[in-house]
Amino acid sequence: MHSILKSTCTTFRTYVTILQKPRILLGLGNLSDNPGATKQRKRVGRGPASGHGKTCGRGQKGQKARGGNGKPRRGFEGGQTSISVAFPKRGFHNRNEKTYAPLNLDRLQHWINTGRIDPSQTITMKHLLDTRCVHGVKDGVKLLADGSHYFKTPIKIEVARASQTAIKAIEKAGGNITCRYYNRLALRATIKPEKFWKIPKFAAPVKAKDIEWYSNYKNRGYLSKKLAGLPVTQANAQMAARAI
Repeated sequence: MHSILKSTCTTFRTYVTILQKPRILLGLGNLSDNPGATKQRKRVGRGPASGHGKTCGRGQKGQKARGGNGKPRRGFEGGQTSISVAFPKRGFHNRNEKTYAPLNLDRLQHWINTGRIDPSQTITMKHLLDTRCVHGVKDGVKLLADGSHYFKTPIKIEVARASQTAIKAIEKAGGNITCRYYNRLALRATIKPEKFWKIPKFAAPVKAKDIEWYSNYKNRGYLSKKLAGLPVTQANAQMAARAI
């Protein structure tokens, strides 16, 4: 019973407090912040009575007594010549740069002669990488024409890029070459298909420069309508038409 009366009284007091009129009238002349809402700034260097005079609470000398709250700038090495000044690096890194692993025709012919690569099947970048014919495939493989006078085997090969001399040497030997665009996902699916439960659909180039290059039959691009043995989809044909 006592607890019931106590709770009732508490509720009544709260209700009365809410309905209680303010002791002073509110106006623009008596508005102020709540207690503790503002804080005065710390004034240093204004005499010993404050406890923050002379050295302003920083102590005697040293790195922490310097400006910047004792935290030096990035690359500061205590006063000695920083490594960025002693060994400067000039230039920049091109984000749009493509790095192709070079493959010359004399090396490819040597791999065929030694039986490491089967010329009867289509040679892809996976075969070249698995047989250690190329190393460090970052953005694809580019076929070059060094030792083209040694190349005599007719093959069918798919790479990312190829020089004009290499294309002529492949076709002179009775072979066929196709240059195909690979983004990072398509390149990984080509080199390591065992990593995928389902091989993804290869993306088409989106940059105008790439569309124009792979749509040109002179480069034996896979988007070219003249390239024999490869069906040209409607989407690829439209991209090739826009590039031209």
